[in-house]
Amino acid sequence: MHPFPTGGQSANPIRKKRKRLTAYGPALLLPNIDGHAVDVLDHIIQAGSLYLSPIQEALEDSPGAQFLRTIHGMDALIDATNVLIYAAREHPKRRDQESIDELIQQAKATQKLIRKLDDMLPEDAFILSSDSFGPDLIAEYATNTAMLVVSRFAVGLLDYYDARFIQTKKDQRKTMMMDFRDAYRETIQDGRARLDAHQHLMKTLKTTQRALNKVMKEL
Repeated sequence: MHPFPTGGQSANPIRKKRKRLTAYGPALLLPNIDGHAVDVLDHIIQAGSLYLSPIQEALEDSPGAQFLRTIHGMDALIDATNVLIYAAREHPKRRDQESIDELIQQAKATQKLIRKLDDMLPEDAFILSSDSFGPDLIAEYATNTAMLVVSRFAVGLLDYYDARFIQTKKDQRKTMMMDFRDAYRETIQDGRARLDAHQHLMKTLKTTQRALNKVMKEL
């Protein structure tokens, strides 16, 4: 699992030497549909902490725990998305409908894929009781894919936030946004590498199975 930066640690070595208190500025608060003020940038960052920060308890007895943490992260990102959409609709003259539609579509696509992965994920009891590595492999594949997809969603949200609030100077926390966008991007890179490894393994198993079937027919 990729360790998510905490305490203002930057994912970019070039920015690690900067003083965090001066690099980060005051929060920009946006109202949600209930009228509550929300720091959307911090909300997107905290979403990553829900599934990317290291945890103390062992996961051996709950193989699906990391997947569940990732769902919690996605739910937090959906909350942030709803605030951004509400803020855009409150200012129709400055609204970029195409970007809003893309944001909504990305949120729906992420939720749809996570539901499919959830359906694919074996129950913890089955994984723990199985003598085969198959259920473990499926759980690992589903979890890694979920973390990758949710992190891509987070980067999409940060890109949207960057264009509308960072670049327009409404939010001065550019370094903060860049720090955690880098962290999400590193998670995506790590996830792609693991996904490639899984796909190579599956391809090898499929080739081996075909060869084994051929030999069995000749016996």
